[in-house]
Amino acid sequence: MQVLDQTRFPHQMGMGMDVAGRSFMTLTIKASYAFPDHESDLPQPLAEQRPLVMADEYTGTPGFSAPLWESDFAFRKPFCDVVVNAAAHAPGGRRPVERLRVGIAVGNWSKQFDVVGQREWRTLGPAITATRPYPFTRMPFSYDTAFGGPDRSRPPGPDVPVYAANPVGVGFATARGGTPAGLVLPNTEAVGEEVKSPYGTYRPMALGPYGRGWPLRLPFGGTYDQKWVDEIAPFLPPDFDERYYQMAPPDQQIARLAPFTPVVLVHLTPRGREAFRLPDTRLPIRIWRGSDVCHEGQSLPDTLLIDAEARIFMLVWRVSVPIRRTIAEFSRAWVGPPTEAMLRAEREGRGYLRIPAVLGEETPP
Repeated sequence: MQVLDQTRFPHQMGMGMDVAGRSFMTLTIKASYAFPDHESDLPQPLAEQRPLVMADEYTGTPGFSAPLWESDFAFRKPFCDVVVNAAAHAPGGRRPVERLRVGIAVGNWSKQFDVVGQREWRTLGPAITATRPYPFTRMPFSYDTAFGGPDRSRPPGPDVPVYAANPVGVGFATARGGTPAGLVLPNTEAVGEEVKSPYGTYRPMALGPYGRGWPLRLPFGGTYDQKWVDEIAPFLPPDFDERYYQMAPPDQQIARLAPFTPVVLVHLTPRGREAFRLPDTRLPIRIWRGSDVCHEGQSLPDTLLIDAEARIFMLVWRVSVPIRRTIAEFSRAWVGPPTEAMLRAEREGRGYLRIPAVLGEETPP
C-alpha cells in the first residue's frame, strides 16, 4: 500500500483479527512531541521522531520486571491508555525529602500517589516495623518498586507465593515465610494507604504499563481450555474482550484525547510542574481499497505515552479496515491533511507524484 504521509510521523501497516474471526488491515501512526517550555506554547513535533515499538520492552528480564513500553501494534483499544515513565523530583532539586506526592492530570482525569524514600523492614520480637525513609532528591519508580513481588523471605523456588496484583514489586511477604527483616519496602503508596505490614493487601502504585499476564488484565484475554483447543483454535475464544489490548491499568484508561486537551504533571520532572495543551489531535486518514475509498475520517489518539525524564510525549492513532480477500487489496492511504495538488489529482483521476521527494527536497508538513 502506498502511503502519502503529510505528517512525517512513523507509521506501519499490519493485520488483526476480531472475535468473530474477521481479518482487518490496521494502520498505526505514532507522533513524538517535546514538552513546551511555556504553558501558553503548543508542543512541537520532534525533528527526530521516536520509532514505533515493535515488541514489548521491560526494565529488566522479561516476565520478571516491569513493562517499560508495550508494542504499539495493539489491534483495537476501546479506551485511551495514559502511560508515564518517570521519577519523582523534590521541589527545586536541592533539599532532599522523605516523601513526595506526585500526580498527573489529563483533561478531567487525574491520578496521584506518594513516592517514599528507601526503607527496610525490621523485626523487634513479634513486631514488624519499617525504617525511616531515606531522603531523596530524585526517586525513579515503576511497578518494580511498587508493593508486591514474590515472598523474598523464602528461598527462591517454584512454590514461592507471589503478590498477584503486582508480581514484580517489593515489600510483600507471607506469615508462613521466613523473617522479612532486611527486605526493602515499596517506594510508592496510594494516598491514605501507608504500607505498614508486609502481610497487607495494598494497591500497587505506578504509572507505567500493566503486564499482559497480571490479574487486572488477564481475564479479558478469554478462556483457553480444551474446548478452545478442540473447536476454536487458532481463533480467539468467544469471551475475549478487546479491553485486553489496553496496556494501562484500569485507572489510567480514559476517553479519546480531544484536541488541545490540557496536561499537568506535578513533581515528575526537575521543573516541578509541567503544564501544556496537547496539539490538535484530529488526524485525517483516508484509505483506498483498489480505486474505492474504504475509510475516511479524522481519528483521535487512543494512546498517550509520556517519557517525563526526557520531557517528551507520544500520541498513537490506529485505524482498522476489514479485509475482503487479502491485505494486498489496499492500494493507498493518505495520512494527514491532503494538499490542494493531491485533491486536484484525485478529482481528475490522475496519479500523484510528490515532486519535492523526487528532487531530494524536504516535503512541507
